[in-house]
Amino acid sequence: MSDHIDNTDKIIFAEVARGLAAVRSRPALVAHGCCHYCDEALAPGLLFCGVDCRDDYEKEQAAKARAGRPG
Repeated sequence: MSDHIDNTDKIIFAEVARGLAAVRSRPALVAHGCCHYCDEALAPGLLFCGVDCRDDYEKEQAAKARAGRPG
């Protein structure tokens, strides 16, 4: 007979799996030679020119998601 802890574990694992699936289904950014936030020229393979641009980009995307607008 399962107890409350077993049931809670099942719920937690299901939530973690759902969250991972949501993150994995998001389209990934592709390096294109410019910062995805400020359009500064970058070395090949980089997405952002620094942590500030990366953080600002993520904040902007989160705000768009909360507003129901596409990224």
